[in-house]
Amino acid sequence: MGRIMKEDDIFISGLFDLMNLRFGPSQGPKEAFGGIEEMKYLQEDFQIFQRGRSLRDCVAVLNLGGFWNARARNRWLELIGDLVNYPSDEPGVNGNDRIMNMMIENLASARPLPVLFQAHDSRSEDGRRVVVRTAPTGLFYMTQNYIIVSIPMLPKTAARTAGRTSTTARKAPSKTAKSASTKSTSKSARKTPRRR
Repeated sequence: MGRIMKEDDIFISGLFDLMNLRFGPSQGPKEAFGGIEEMKYLQEDFQIFQRGRSLRDCVAVLNLGGFWNARARNRWLELIGDLVNYPSDEPGVNGNDRIMNMMIENLASARPLPVLFQAHDSRSEDGRRVVVRTAPTGLFYMTQNYIIVSIPMLPKTAARTAGRTSTTARKAPSKTAKSASTKSTSKSARKTPRRR
């Protein structure tokens, strides 16, 4: 997934935060109403999550792609859309459908659980699968049952250095390359005028 976000990987945690607020626990009634309870009502009225629909489209409709950077938003939506190409922890079900099926069932229940979105290293035991599980607590500092959705990610540099040995991956530039770069900068450097 790092190959999709590229240099915009700095926005990933904020994008997860947007999703976790949208599908998180409600903060209370009236002006504090929101989160998963509000999503239940929105789902009843607008059927945002439907079988055969992509999670990418639902994320776009709910404006969960971020608003501060158009390129990062479009890359995030591409990343979410790419989950259709990943397997899930449910045999024969791709990552997109696994999340969509869970959302449909959860939002149709009388008391839907909040959903926590996170990532796992695709080199870990969960591998390249989208994993959905119910946990007694999503975050250690909150006593709340959650459904946790974990999507696989790989750092953008991991694929590039994976085939190299550790010494070549960390090899410093050669001395000749360094001296050539300092020569070119010294020729082009401008002298500052002396003060009078």
